[in-house]
Formats: sequence, C-alpha cells, structure tokens
Amino acid sequence: MRPKIAVIGAGLAGLYCGKLLLDDCYDVEIFERSDSIGGRMKTDKSNGYLLDHGFHVLQTGYQYSSTVFDYELLNAKSFQPGALVIRSSTKRSRIWRLSDPFRRPLQALRDGLGFFASPLDFLKVVLMRRKIRKLSIDSLFQEGESSTEKWLIEQGFSQRFIDRFFYPLFSGIFLESDLRTNERMFKFVFRSMSDGDMVLPEHGIQSIPNYIASSIESEKIFLNSNVELESNESIIVDGDVRTYDAVVIAFDNRIKRSKKHVWTLYFSADKSPLRSSHIMLNSEVRTHNNLISYIAVPSDVQPSYAPSGKSLISVTVLGEIADRLDLKKESEITSKVESELMQWFGEIVSKWQLISIQHIQQALPESDSIMFDNPDNNLNDGYFYCGDFMTHGSVEGTLISAKQAVQSIKQKLPFGN
Repeated sequence: MRPKIAVIGAGLAGLYCGKLLLDDCYDVEIFERSDSIGGRMKTDKSNGYLLDHGFHVLQTGYQYSSTVFDYELLNAKSFQPGALVIRSSTKRSRIWRLSDPFRRPLQALRDGLGFFASPLDFLKVVLMRRKIRKLSIDSLFQEGESSTEKWLIEQGFSQRFIDRFFYPLFSGIFLESDLRTNERMFKFVFRSMSDGDMVLPEHGIQSIPNYIASSIESEKIFLNSNVELESNESIIVDGDVRTYDAVVIAFDNRIKRSKKHVWTLYFSADKSPLRSSHIMLNSEVRTHNNLISYIAVPSDVQPSYAPSGKSLISVTVLGEIADRLDLKKESEITSKVESELMQWFGEIVSKWQLISIQHIQQALPESDSIMFDNPDNNLNDGYFYCGDFMTHGSVEGTLISAKQAVQSIKQKLPFGN
C-alpha cells in the first residue's frame, strides 16, 4: 500500500516536495489555507500590469534550480549585468553605470573609479570572485561566523565601497539594514551572481510555483483549507480528522519567526526613467537617511509586465529602514518615496501614478550560522519540514529543503517505482 503524505502549504517548497513524492508514487495531498498557490511568489494582474508580491528575480547561477526550471520555456529574460548607482543632489543627481564587477571587472573599474572606490577595491572584487568560484557550493556553507559587513571589512574593502555598492545591493537582497547576514550566505549569493544572470519570467514570478504545479494533478491540491495539526500522523481539515503516514510542514510555524519585512511600491509611467535594463542602487541609502534601497523597471526586461506604451517601476524599501525613520503608514512611506524620486528624476515623477503599495511581512528568514550548521529537515517532533527557513532565504534554498524532506521521508517510509 502506498504511504500517504500530507503536505501543509502550497508555496514553492510544499509544491516541489509534493511533486517529488508523487514522482516516486507516494499518495500525496497538499493543503493551502489561501485561495491560490505560490506563497510569497505571487503575481497580481491589474489593468494590464503584472505586480509581483515584492520585487523578485531568479538567479540562473543557482545550480540546483537550473535543473528544475526550464528558463527558455518560461521565456525568462535578464537584467543587464552590473548596476546603475545614483547619488542624489538638490542641484543635479548623478547616475553611474557599474558594469558587472563579477564578469567585467576592468570595465567596472572604469565605470566606478572616482566615485565608488579606489582601484584597490576593484582589484579585491576580482580576487574575491576568483577565490570564491574555486570553492564548491557546499563548502561555502561549511564555515564562517562573521556578518557580511565584518567579513567584507576583513577582506580589505574600504567603508566607502561597502556603503555605496555592497550595502544597497546586498541589504536589498537580504532585506536587512545592517549587513548582519552570515558571511556564508553572502559568498553563496556572490558566487551565484558571478555564474549567472538575474532574470524575470514572462508571466510574472508566480510562473515559478505554477511551473511546479503544472506537473501535479489538480485534485491533489486543496485550496482554502483550514488545517490544524493534531499529531505527526493526523491533521484536522475544516473540522474533519484525516490520518497519514507522515505530515510535512511547508511553512514557517516557529514561534520566533523572522521579522524581516519589506515595502514595495509600483508606479506606472509613460516612459522608463532608466536608460538601460539595470537595477539602480541608491548609494546614499545608508549615509543620508534615504528610504529607497533600489528601483527596477521590470517592463524594460519583460514588456509583458506593463500595457503597451507604459512602464512599470518597482521601488523597494526595507522595512528596517522605514522603522528606523519611524515611517509606518502607507501614506508616510509613499510621501517619502515620491520626494526621493522627485529629487532623482525631477518633475516628471509628479506624472507617475502609484498603482500599488505592498507591505510584506516575514519576507525572508534570518540567515545565520545556526541555520547552516543544522540542515536536518526534521526538528525531532515527528514532523517533516521544508522551506527556506530550513536552509537559506532563496529559491535555491527552498528547493533544496524540499528535496531533503523527501529524502528523509523515503528513508522512514521506503517506497517507489
């Protein structure tokens, strides 16, 4: 008789865990409390715009993810490597292009010299890239107790370069305001960015969980389900008790969950404010009490994100920075963001239309050495767990955690074709 598995949560982790178990002929039921799959990887459609829940990209440099997703089938298109970096001014803001320091270090040196750092900083980027790329992904996670900022300082980077490049980029990736994320996570992301591109699928970030769900029979996924955990072999679904051979918890149900949160504002404009399909970093978000960490124009990469003749502009604000500035209301966030954008781009911003403001709680797990040193997907309570909170905050970590959960289930309940 086939072992019967309940998966609680139809985000990316739960869906991929369910898919792998179904591939091995287990009897699987996936329960989701909301009315749609995807978890944090959702896309709203509004008047011809695709509005991802938070600004998302996929990293083609993620090794395991690249074996799971067909980027060509998803019609994924990439941002240009590198970044734009802005320094605002009451007189005239300046924008520098920083070519990809991971793959075009010499061009990056020419782009950023005089504003970002000394030649020594760029040389250290080249050397750091070479050193990290020699290591396997697994070895990157095996040791290292420093925060990202402390580790960068230990590598000899100037504080100026950290503040104007590493900080706006990686604080935006890690969704935290002081680069406290463990150095192992930094090395992993740096390595992945060195090896691949940042891409967007044609139909929004929800195409990613949809891609996984397309190989799962629809009757295996139960939406709008109120699930209570009764034991590690039984759950209560909308008042009915159901028994299973194993229960997988595919969401973070810990008492002490991450407090990382992020604001994402979407604007409609007649024309993109950027001259290239880069992400634009705010070099002064740390040093001048600015609010915006970075902006992107998804429609510059994927025209499907906006109606014809329009541009979709995404503005990312870290929750911790908003908290530090004591900005908690949507109106306060919007006013400060529009003021900064006006300083960057001028009066044209007054013609932009705010079409959505999102406040996303528990946007990412904290990434510290405890997480990396305890990769076991079971917390000694009889349940199986998967999700980025069990590995690290990325699509790659999410998929790997689901794979690890399936491996543990197969050890406990061996079965297959």
